[in-house]
Amino acid sequence: MMLMVVSSCKKDLNVINGSLNTSQGPRQDRGFIVIAREGARLEDISAGLFKLGVKDFRLKEAIKEIGLIHVQTPDPSFPEKARKIADVQSVVVDLVMNWRLPAEHYKSREFNKAGAPAVAPYAKSQAGTGTNPLAFLQWGLNSVKAQDAWRKGYKGRGATVAVLDGGFLLNDPEIAPNIMLSRSFIEGEEVQYQGADGFSHGTHVAGTIAALDDDFGVVGVAPEARLILVKVLTDAGTGPWSSMIKGIMYAVKHDANVINMSLGGELPRRTFTDDNGTPGDPSDDYVVEYNRDIKDLVLALNRATLYARLRGATLVAAAGNDGYNYDEEKNFITYPAACLGVLAIASNGPLGWGINQDTTLYVPSIFTNYGKSFVSYGAPGGNYTLPPNFQVVNVGGIVRPEYVFNFVFSIGGYEASTGSFYYVWSSGTSMAAPHASAVAALLYGKYPRLMSPVLVDLILKKTAEDYGAPGRDAYFGRGQVNAGKAVRY
Repeated sequence: MMLMVVSSCKKDLNVINGSLNTSQGPRQDRGFIVIAREGARLEDISAGLFKLGVKDFRLKEAIKEIGLIHVQTPDPSFPEKARKIADVQSVVVDLVMNWRLPAEHYKSREFNKAGAPAVAPYAKSQAGTGTNPLAFLQWGLNSVKAQDAWRKGYKGRGATVAVLDGGFLLNDPEIAPNIMLSRSFIEGEEVQYQGADGFSHGTHVAGTIAALDDDFGVVGVAPEARLILVKVLTDAGTGPWSSMIKGIMYAVKHDANVINMSLGGELPRRTFTDDNGTPGDPSDDYVVEYNRDIKDLVLALNRATLYARLRGATLVAAAGNDGYNYDEEKNFITYPAACLGVLAIASNGPLGWGINQDTTLYVPSIFTNYGKSFVSYGAPGGNYTLPPNFQVVNVGGIVRPEYVFNFVFSIGGYEASTGSFYYVWSSGTSMAAPHASAVAALLYGKYPRLMSPVLVDLILKKTAEDYGAPGRDAYFGRGQVNAGKAVRY
């Protein structure tokens, strides 16, 4: 493998420009989600939808468990007609959004199984595991006290974590043996990552959760957990809300204990016009109204998150990377972190770790969204200053600018031309969420028959470290997740 650096940057307020059809694949007609009244027969509603005679109508999927029907049609008259069908509660546009930040990266020297990198004895002793030669770069393991849980024999065996994200490097040797299932809900894109920039966000997340505890590379917080990898975003990071709903339902159907969603987008509290990707043809324009389309879109997603929770899955989501204070911000909020039944994870990390590995690991990240009423827990997601510290330092034989070492280190890079995998440093609440998900997986592994979302939240609350203001605070919520204390509970 090689080393690659990925750094997230603060983005502007999410703006939808003219069209909801922002995927990088072939243009598709506008999607809608039909929300049925409780107890309604979806077969009857579906039959009524076909009778409407709207242009190029396609029924994509009916999700009986939560009373939703996903359809596609460019006909802007569809919603008004469909709302008149008996037992239809609402019809909302299926927003396509950019769910995660773009990334910058560069590549460095190559590592492979035939020859692990030279590691200084001091750095190796900090790893907490003697067999993964690059684990010493994973300060996040120390942040959540993963080694304490491992020493008690808990590494996630018996637990299953679903990762909802973009494409994945399914054959990366650090996670391949732990992959149980995979599925893509993005039309025209397979699960396997094919992105041009060579960084698989989903693989980085999956590796943080469950990279193997072996004699090579890095290790996940729950290295014996099984993975269900679900593609709900394009490789470019966009995706419709319906794909996320379908991904959650797929994870539940296959008995996922934990559902990690390292993605987030802000819903605008405003009305705008979607041109269906045809700016020269106003006949298929559709006015997306805040009080109608956007509010009920949240209702549809909440049906999925609450269903998953009732079926025993703990849902974890990234809080978002724009530095918004959601105790004060009233114009928008980040989903799915704000959904019912979801644990919103804020990010923290060190500043200056490349110079002093004993520095605090718990500085709130410069980019993290926050809010006492919004954040559930804190977890390691990386940190940096502006401007970054470009001083070149040597940590265990790895020479890089100092700021790099404050990011989260995991797998996720790939060079298609050479078939080489790379290690990646990255920062974001996308990196914090999988640390929390992995701690939850340790609990499901310890109590496979007893654990539930309610108990996970209770145990995390009882065992979290109170690094922020006393009690629940804006940056750590109920506290920093602590794997060692959690498995002792």
